[in-house]
Amino acid sequence: MRSILAIARYTFLQQFRNRLYLVVVLFGLLLVAASLLFGALAGDQEVRVILDFGLVTAEIFGLATAVFGAVTLVVEEMESKTIYLILTRPLPRPFYVLGRFLGLLLAVGASMAVMEVFHFSLLFMKGWTPDPAVFAALPMMGLKIMVMTALSLLCSLTFTSAPTATVFSILFWVLGHFGNEIRFMADRAGQWAKVAGELFCAVLPNLSLLNARDVIDLPGFGLTPLLYGAGYALLYTLACLALSAALFSKKEF
Repeated sequence: MRSILAIARYTFLQQFRNRLYLVVVLFGLLLVAASLLFGALAGDQEVRVILDFGLVTAEIFGLATAVFGAVTLVVEEMESKTIYLILTRPLPRPFYVLGRFLGLLLAVGASMAVMEVFHFSLLFMKGWTPDPAVFAALPMMGLKIMVMTALSLLCSLTFTSAPTATVFSILFWVLGHFGNEIRFMADRAGQWAKVAGELFCAVLPNLSLLNARDVIDLPGFGLTPLLYGAGYALLYTLACLALSAALFSKKEF
Protein backbone atom coordinates (compact mmCIF):
# COMPACT_ATOMS: atom_id res chain seq x y z
CA MET A 1 0.00 0.00 0.00
CA ARG A 2 2.87 2.40 0.76
CA SER A 3 4.26 1.85 -2.73
CA ILE A 4 0.89 2.62 -4.35
CA LEU A 5 0.45 5.78 -2.27
CA ALA A 6 4.00 6.91 -3.04
CA ILE A 7 3.44 6.54 -6.79
CA ALA A 8 0.04 8.27 -6.48
CA ARG A 9 1.63 11.19 -4.62
CA TYR A 10 4.43 11.46 -7.18
CA THR A 11 1.91 11.40 -10.03
CA PHE A 12 -0.23 14.04 -8.35
CA LEU A 13 2.73 16.40 -7.91
CA GLN A 14 4.00 15.62 -11.42
CA GLN A 15 0.70 16.73 -12.90
CA PHE A 16 0.76 20.05 -11.07
CA ARG A 17 4.27 20.70 -12.36
CA ASN A 18 3.09 20.12 -15.91
CA ARG A 19 2.57 23.45 -17.67
CA LEU A 20 -0.01 21.97 -20.04
CA TYR A 21 -2.10 20.85 -17.07
CA LEU A 22 -2.02 24.33 -15.53
CA VAL A 23 -2.86 25.96 -18.88
CA VAL A 24 -5.87 23.66 -19.33
CA VAL A 25 -7.14 24.44 -15.82
CA LEU A 26 -6.66 28.19 -16.34
CA PHE A 27 -8.45 28.06 -19.69
CA GLY A 28 -11.30 26.15 -18.06
CA LEU A 29 -11.64 28.85 -15.39
CA LEU A 30 -11.74 31.52 -18.09
CA LEU A 31 -14.52 29.69 -19.92
CA VAL A 32 -16.50 29.32 -16.68
CA ALA A 33 -16.14 33.08 -16.22
CA ALA A 34 -17.29 33.54 -19.83
CA SER A 35 -20.57 31.86 -18.87
CA LEU A 36 -21.54 35.23 -17.35
CA LEU A 37 -21.56 36.69 -20.85
CA PHE A 38 -23.73 33.89 -22.24
CA GLY A 39 -26.03 34.22 -19.24
CA ALA A 40 -26.44 37.96 -19.83
CA LEU A 41 -27.64 37.18 -23.35
CA ALA A 42 -30.20 34.64 -22.10
CA GLY A 43 -32.51 37.11 -20.37
CA ASP A 44 -34.70 35.40 -17.76
CA GLN A 45 -32.72 32.15 -18.06
CA GLU A 46 -29.41 33.73 -17.05
CA VAL A 47 -28.81 31.59 -13.96
CA ARG A 48 -29.77 28.38 -15.79
CA VAL A 49 -27.38 29.12 -18.65
CA ILE A 50 -24.52 29.86 -16.24
CA LEU A 51 -25.27 26.64 -14.36
CA ASP A 52 -25.39 24.39 -17.44
CA PHE A 53 -22.45 26.02 -19.18
CA GLY A 54 -20.29 25.79 -16.07
CA LEU A 55 -21.05 22.10 -15.53
CA VAL A 56 -20.30 21.24 -19.16
CA THR A 57 -17.06 23.25 -19.09
CA ALA A 58 -15.83 21.54 -15.92
CA GLU A 59 -16.58 18.11 -17.39
CA ILE A 60 -14.90 18.77 -20.74
CA PHE A 61 -11.76 20.21 -19.21
CA GLY A 62 -11.71 17.46 -16.60
CA LEU A 63 -11.82 15.01 -19.49
CA ALA A 64 -8.98 16.88 -21.23
CA THR A 65 -6.70 16.73 -18.18
CA ALA A 66 -7.57 13.05 -17.64
CA VAL A 67 -6.91 11.99 -21.24
CA PHE A 68 -3.72 13.95 -21.78
CA GLY A 69 -2.46 13.04 -18.32
CA ALA A 70 -3.12 9.31 -18.72
CA VAL A 71 -1.62 9.23 -22.21
CA THR A 72 1.51 11.25 -21.51
CA LEU A 73 2.41 9.89 -18.09
CA VAL A 74 3.15 6.31 -19.13
CA VAL A 75 4.02 6.85 -22.80
CA GLU A 76 6.52 9.62 -22.10
CA GLU A 77 8.17 7.57 -19.37
CA MET A 78 8.50 4.68 -21.80
CA GLU A 79 10.01 6.92 -24.48
CA SER A 80 12.40 8.70 -22.09
CA LYS A 81 13.33 5.40 -20.39
CA THR A 82 12.74 6.92 -16.94
CA ILE A 83 10.37 4.06 -16.22
CA TYR A 84 13.45 1.87 -15.71
CA LEU A 85 14.22 3.72 -12.47
CA ILE A 86 10.86 2.62 -11.05
CA LEU A 87 10.78 -0.92 -12.39
CA THR A 88 14.25 -1.72 -11.04
CA ARG A 89 12.78 -1.61 -7.56
CA PRO A 90 10.88 -4.59 -6.09
CA LEU A 91 7.54 -3.16 -7.10
CA PRO A 92 4.78 -5.27 -8.69
CA ARG A 93 3.78 -3.75 -11.99
CA PRO A 94 0.03 -3.73 -11.18
CA PHE A 95 0.88 -1.52 -8.19
CA TYR A 96 2.53 0.95 -10.55
CA VAL A 97 -0.59 1.09 -12.74
CA LEU A 98 -2.89 1.52 -9.74
CA GLY A 99 -0.69 4.22 -8.22
CA ARG A 100 -0.57 6.13 -11.51
CA PHE A 101 -4.34 5.90 -11.84
CA LEU A 102 -5.05 7.12 -8.30
CA GLY A 103 -2.59 10.02 -8.55
CA LEU A 104 -3.96 11.15 -11.87
CA LEU A 105 -7.55 10.83 -10.64
CA LEU A 106 -6.73 13.00 -7.62
CA ALA A 107 -5.09 15.63 -9.83
CA VAL A 108 -8.05 15.73 -12.21
CA GLY A 109 -10.48 15.82 -9.30
CA ALA A 110 -8.59 18.75 -7.78
CA SER A 111 -8.77 20.71 -11.04
CA MET A 112 -12.51 20.05 -11.39
CA ALA A 113 -13.07 21.03 -7.75
CA VAL A 114 -11.33 24.37 -8.33
CA MET A 115 -13.47 25.03 -11.40
CA GLU A 116 -16.69 24.09 -9.61
CA VAL A 117 -15.91 26.24 -6.57
CA PHE A 118 -15.38 29.17 -8.92
CA HIS A 119 -18.52 28.20 -10.87
CA PHE A 120 -20.80 28.07 -7.84
CA SER A 121 -19.32 31.30 -6.51
CA LEU A 122 -20.51 33.00 -9.71
CA LEU A 123 -23.94 31.40 -9.31
CA PHE A 124 -24.31 32.63 -5.74
CA MET A 125 -23.31 36.11 -6.88
CA LYS A 126 -26.24 35.96 -9.30
CA GLY A 127 -28.67 35.01 -6.52
CA TRP A 128 -28.91 31.31 -7.34
CA THR A 129 -30.97 29.20 -4.94
CA PRO A 130 -29.12 25.90 -4.29
CA ASP A 131 -30.86 22.79 -5.57
CA PRO A 132 -29.83 19.42 -4.04
CA ALA A 133 -30.48 17.70 -7.38
CA VAL A 134 -27.80 19.84 -9.01
CA PHE A 135 -25.23 18.77 -6.44
CA ALA A 136 -26.14 15.15 -7.23
CA ALA A 137 -24.78 15.71 -10.74
CA LEU A 138 -21.29 16.51 -9.43
CA PRO A 139 -20.34 13.02 -8.17
CA MET A 140 -21.73 11.54 -11.38
CA MET A 141 -19.41 13.82 -13.34
CA GLY A 142 -16.58 12.57 -11.16
CA LEU A 143 -17.52 8.97 -11.91
CA LYS A 144 -17.55 9.71 -15.64
CA ILE A 145 -14.05 11.18 -15.39
CA MET A 146 -12.96 8.15 -13.35
CA VAL A 147 -14.13 5.83 -16.13
CA MET A 148 -12.38 7.89 -18.80
CA THR A 149 -9.16 8.08 -16.78
CA ALA A 150 -9.01 4.29 -16.52
CA LEU A 151 -9.95 3.87 -20.19
CA SER A 152 -7.35 6.44 -21.32
CA LEU A 153 -4.71 4.65 -19.27
CA LEU A 154 -5.68 1.39 -21.01
CA CYS A 155 -5.43 3.11 -24.42
CA SER A 156 -1.99 4.46 -23.56
CA LEU A 157 -0.77 0.93 -22.81
CA THR A 158 -2.51 -0.59 -25.85
CA PHE A 159 -1.28 1.99 -28.38
CA THR A 160 2.34 2.96 -27.89
CA SER A 161 1.80 6.23 -29.79
CA ALA A 162 0.54 9.14 -27.70
CA PRO A 163 -1.49 10.76 -30.54
CA THR A 164 -3.18 7.43 -31.36
CA ALA A 165 -4.03 6.78 -27.72
CA THR A 166 -5.44 10.30 -27.40
CA VAL A 167 -7.62 9.96 -30.51
CA PHE A 168 -9.04 6.62 -29.39
CA SER A 169 -9.72 7.93 -25.87
CA ILE A 170 -11.67 10.90 -27.22
CA LEU A 171 -13.47 8.63 -29.70
CA PHE A 172 -14.57 6.32 -26.88
CA TRP A 173 -15.81 9.34 -24.93
CA VAL A 174 -17.88 10.61 -27.87
CA LEU A 175 -19.34 7.21 -28.80
CA GLY A 176 -20.02 6.43 -25.15
CA HIS A 177 -22.75 9.08 -25.16
CA PHE A 178 -24.53 7.55 -28.16
CA GLY A 179 -24.93 3.91 -27.14
CA ASN A 180 -28.73 3.96 -27.52
CA GLU A 181 -28.48 5.54 -30.97
CA ILE A 182 -25.94 2.92 -32.08
CA ARG A 183 -28.22 0.12 -30.90
CA PHE A 184 -31.18 1.67 -32.71
CA MET A 185 -29.31 1.91 -36.02
CA ALA A 186 -27.98 -1.64 -35.62
CA ASP A 187 -31.51 -2.96 -35.01
CA ARG A 188 -32.72 -1.37 -38.22
CA ALA A 189 -29.81 -2.82 -40.23
CA GLY A 190 -30.55 -6.51 -39.57
CA GLN A 191 -29.86 -9.42 -37.22
CA TRP A 192 -26.08 -9.60 -37.71
CA ALA A 193 -25.74 -5.85 -37.35
CA LYS A 194 -27.81 -6.04 -34.18
CA VAL A 195 -25.45 -8.60 -32.65
CA ALA A 196 -22.41 -6.60 -33.72
CA GLY A 197 -23.97 -3.42 -32.33
CA GLU A 198 -24.65 -5.07 -28.97
CA LEU A 199 -21.07 -6.33 -28.73
CA PHE A 200 -19.71 -2.93 -29.71
CA CYS A 201 -21.86 -1.15 -27.14
CA ALA A 202 -20.81 -3.65 -24.47
CA VAL A 203 -17.20 -2.59 -24.99
CA LEU A 204 -17.99 1.12 -25.10
CA PRO A 205 -18.43 2.96 -21.79
CA ASN A 206 -22.12 3.73 -21.31
CA LEU A 207 -21.56 7.36 -20.32
CA SER A 208 -25.23 8.24 -20.78
CA LEU A 209 -25.88 6.46 -17.47
CA LEU A 210 -23.70 9.06 -15.75
CA ASN A 211 -25.25 12.14 -17.39
CA ALA A 212 -27.18 13.16 -14.29
CA ARG A 213 -27.15 16.83 -15.25
CA ASP A 214 -29.39 16.01 -18.23
CA VAL A 215 -32.12 14.35 -16.15
CA ILE A 216 -32.12 16.24 -12.83
CA ASP A 217 -35.19 18.21 -13.93
CA LEU A 218 -37.17 15.18 -15.13
CA PRO A 219 -39.92 13.61 -12.99
CA GLY A 220 -38.84 10.52 -11.11
CA PHE A 221 -35.20 11.50 -10.76
CA GLY A 222 -33.92 9.89 -7.58
CA LEU A 223 -31.27 7.80 -5.89
CA THR A 224 -31.81 4.56 -7.84
CA PRO A 225 -30.37 5.67 -11.21
CA LEU A 226 -27.45 7.29 -9.38
CA LEU A 227 -26.58 4.08 -7.54
CA TYR A 228 -26.94 2.03 -10.73
CA GLY A 229 -24.66 4.42 -12.60
CA ALA A 230 -22.13 4.40 -9.77
CA GLY A 231 -22.03 0.59 -9.74
CA TYR A 232 -21.56 0.46 -13.49
CA ALA A 233 -18.78 3.07 -13.37
CA LEU A 234 -16.96 1.15 -10.64
CA LEU A 235 -17.14 -2.17 -12.50
CA TYR A 236 -16.05 -0.64 -15.82
CA THR A 237 -13.14 1.14 -14.12
CA LEU A 238 -11.99 -2.05 -12.40
CA ALA A 239 -12.15 -3.93 -15.72
CA CYS A 240 -10.02 -1.27 -17.44
CA LEU A 241 -7.49 -1.29 -14.60
CA ALA A 242 -7.28 -5.10 -14.67
CA LEU A 243 -6.62 -5.07 -18.42
CA SER A 244 -4.08 -2.25 -18.01
CA ALA A 245 -2.25 -4.17 -15.29
CA ALA A 246 -2.22 -7.31 -17.45
CA LEU A 247 -0.85 -5.43 -20.49
CA PHE A 248 1.76 -3.60 -18.46
CA SER A 249 2.91 -6.83 -16.80
CA LYS A 250 3.58 -8.40 -20.21
CA LYS A 251 5.51 -5.43 -21.61
CA GLU A 252 9.26 -5.81 -21.95
CA PHE A 253 11.44 -2.82 -21.16
